[in-house]
Amino acid sequence: MMISAFNRVVVILIALLILAAAIVTIGVALQTWPPSIVLGWFQPQLQIVATADSGTKAGLLSLSVIAAIGMIALLIAEVTPLKNTAVHVLSTTEKGIATIEDESLCLLAEKTAEAVHGVNHVRCFIRDQQDGLLIKTRATISLGSNLLEVNPEMKSKMRESVQQLTGLPVAKVDIKFRFQSDKRSRISVR
Repeated sequence: MMISAFNRVVVILIALLILAAAIVTIGVALQTWPPSIVLGWFQPQLQIVATADSGTKAGLLSLSVIAAIGMIALLIAEVTPLKNTAVHVLSTTEKGIATIEDESLCLLAEKTAEAVHGVNHVRCFIRDQQDGLLIKTRATISLGSNLLEVNPEMKSKMRESVQQLTGLPVAKVDIKFRFQSDKRSRISVR
């Protein structure tokens, strides 16, 4: 934890230095500031920027603007807190608490759904509701798969696996289907 905080501080300081250098370069190139603004540091380089022809100045200005925007984005990313993942409590005893994250619940639901015949790929999102979990799923299925068979099977298997393996109630399973072509030109309907 201490190393992580140290790394963030170092990254922030370096980003601030690069941002300051980009701003000074922009100011000197636009002749808003003299090349001696940094009191002798990098004065020869800034003198070159100040006396450069218009094509070189345009290139330096564009690079400086890109560097400034990049450093501002990096600073925002470093300063804003990371998104906390949702955690569900499975059990609480005097010996401790057992929890599971949404990402793990999604993985369980996705792998269960992908085991259904005709289902190629599944992506799910989980939300808490008052009466249990809401599992929203996007499924890619093979062209020609029978939705009347796949839909209830996916819903029941996802609900059962999450409830049986975690003990968390599942209120609803919503599925959006999308067919995926398997490069056949014809589909046979039975």
